[in-house]
Amino acid sequence: MRRLLTRSLSVLMLIGLVITACGGRAATPSPSASPAASQGASQTPSIVSDQKLTIGASASLTWLPIRVAVDRGFFKDAGLTNVSFTLIDSAPNAATALAAGEINFAGLAFERAVLATVGGKPVQCLVSIQDTPPSSIVVPANSSIKPGDWAALKGKTIGVVQGGWAEIVPKYFLQKNGISLNDVKFTSTPNTAAQIAAIKSGQVDAVSGIEPSQRQAIFEGSAKMFFDLEDPAVLKQYWPAPFQATCLQVKADFAKANPAIMKAVQTGIARALKEIRANPAIAVDLAAKDSPQTDRQIFQQSVTALLNTWSQDGSLSEAAITNVSKLLTDYGIIKATLPYADVIFTGK
Repeated sequence: MRRLLTRSLSVLMLIGLVITACGGRAATPSPSASPAASQGASQTPSIVSDQKLTIGASASLTWLPIRVAVDRGFFKDAGLTNVSFTLIDSAPNAATALAAGEINFAGLAFERAVLATVGGKPVQCLVSIQDTPPSSIVVPANSSIKPGDWAALKGKTIGVVQGGWAEIVPKYFLQKNGISLNDVKFTSTPNTAAQIAAIKSGQVDAVSGIEPSQRQAIFEGSAKMFFDLEDPAVLKQYWPAPFQATCLQVKADFAKANPAIMKAVQTGIARALKEIRANPAIAVDLAAKDSPQTDRQIFQQSVTALLNTWSQDGSLSEAAITNVSKLLTDYGIIKATLPYADVIFTGK
């Protein structure tokens, strides 16, 4: 099994350091902030559970709503007294940790719940984090490849985060534009550090990145945008709606045994999503505080882009699940769709 990070890390400290190495073991989670740290808490909440609960996810700004919910005490306000977040070095390792019971919840792309369930280890989406993929593709600043020219990627090497939307999106559009995946080389660039390093070194001809890697590379002058699915106009033109991209996932048996905890987690995440949308600076501040060596403008640009992807309220509609399942089956990522209640926690 892949290991989790061995020491406690703030999720965004890794993001700002392009020299950060991948690998390791789970960090010792930092406890949830006190209710006084959250806005709008007027009285001591009723305790739903004092069980130690750990949420894990990779080093991407995608998961800022989870961090905000923990740091501002939203889970405590919902009645969960001991919720923490732990950084995991990659999405595949987060999925592995969830399956092994090393964490209780994981922030992951939707299809991982399907693949785990089909593989005999049922996992469900509990609450939506992103309705659309947090994906954009950059090329080196000196590249002759023009924006949106998918044919120009034939014979090229693309860095991807394996198994998530950063891999699915380029493969989807390459095939949609008549290019065989056999004519393109894909290489693993699992985190921000690897993505920026690959662009700067010329190891790849393009990177399908995770925030803030693409914004950081552009800001620092080493890359330019090729295709930005975080742009609302591009989303509207090319992507099905409604949709489901990423969610907080939980093992189905744990969810079934703890419905009150599930409801409280949903409440905490939904509140964080609402607060960030009303005041994006709380997400930017958190990122900047944890990674002071990174220019704040990078986080501002990333959060602005991610606001186009983050869920309004954490809901998981059947129409959205139908659309994402169709896309994943049409392009061979999953072999068959599953019933809504198999991959979504319904409380039943």
